[in-house]
Amino acid sequence: MRLLYFVQYFPPEKASGLPIVTDMIEGFAEHGWDVDVYIPTPTRGVTDEVRKEYAKKRKEVYCDGKLTIHRMHLYREGTRMLQRTIRYSIFSLQCLVCGLFLPADAIFTGGGPPTQGIIGGLIHKWTKKKFIFNPQDLFPDSLVIAGQATEDSKVVKIGRKMEQFAYKNADVIITITEDMAENIRSKTEDKSKVHVVRNWIDTEKTVPVERSANALFDELGLSRDKFYVTYAGNIGMMQGIETIVDAAEKIKNEPGVQFIIFGNGSEEENIKKRIAEKQLSNIKMYPLQPLERVSEVYSLGDVSIIPCKAGTGSAGMPSKTWTIMATGTAIIGSFDTGGELDKTLRGAQCGYCVEAGSAEKLADMIIELYANPKKTEELGHNARKYAVETVSKSKAVGQYVKIIEDTVKRR
Repeated sequence: MRLLYFVQYFPPEKASGLPIVTDMIEGFAEHGWDVDVYIPTPTRGVTDEVRKEYAKKRKEVYCDGKLTIHRMHLYREGTRMLQRTIRYSIFSLQCLVCGLFLPADAIFTGGGPPTQGIIGGLIHKWTKKKFIFNPQDLFPDSLVIAGQATEDSKVVKIGRKMEQFAYKNADVIITITEDMAENIRSKTEDKSKVHVVRNWIDTEKTVPVERSANALFDELGLSRDKFYVTYAGNIGMMQGIETIVDAAEKIKNEPGVQFIIFGNGSEEENIKKRIAEKQLSNIKMYPLQPLERVSEVYSLGDVSIIPCKAGTGSAGMPSKTWTIMATGTAIIGSFDTGGELDKTLRGAQCGYCVEAGSAEKLADMIIELYANPKKTEELGHNARKYAVETVSKSKAVGQYVKIIEDTVKRR
């Protein structure tokens, strides 16, 4: 079987969820499929030198020729909405051309950028190739929930048409939580086409790193004697990173607690400005680290925060949850309570959710864990145990393989 796989970010870029992408395509190739991955020139978290290097690498072949990476030239991603929208649109059009004219049994794409669902649907309608849709968050629900738009706004009305078209023309929809699946089923006639495969983590590659052996402490000049609260990932509108900054302000007089943020994104400069205006010395920001250092990044923290802007938690399940768990680190979700993340943390007994957007409740929970190091250690131990026993890479990729094979066989 030949599969065309479209994705907007890929190594050496620094973006959340990339291990899921690489695990998946490698798993498909190892299963015997011919997989062609189409991606833009790297932009997020890479230097101009790296971009120039990869601009010359238009084609890379792996897995004994079964996996081929094709890089399509695109200008660097900026922070302005118009600039990003044009870039995303060009990428989607490039995917459309590939999908229409290249041989394949099926195409596979996620919901990023949001136009990808339209592209997948058009390719399916015009070529009869099977369309595998894999939304990891829900657009335009995410805009409405975040308060960035209302149901009556033009962008949401267009978004509703886009999702309706994508859901109708997808042969199968694979999403990552039951909450998201129920949302999608409520919007499509054929509810049987919607499946859930939770994201995963490779617990052999992502492991706890002892503080004494963690080179990041030395490289960043950090004392090993403090209690570290970390966040790593995208710094955008939906993450609600300002809540972390405000929580740091509330406990700035506790010298034993230090906040560390690793990240890049559209709100990066605003967050730096917020920290400077509050004159906070207990919070430091660094660029997002390479994927191969993810174990060191999350092991650096005594506790790691998974935040979201209030009201957006129902739109997706953060894939970083499993990565943090695999490093044996306790988790605080500054997240909408009662949702999938809250249930997961409570079920695994590896952390707690506090109300999204509440800096006071986040600060209180941090202080509570700071005052109870044995409890924090126990939460971290439970996190690693859950990751090893429950979130298996081979099991999850195997589910994708079966669903896609069954879909392609249905002519």
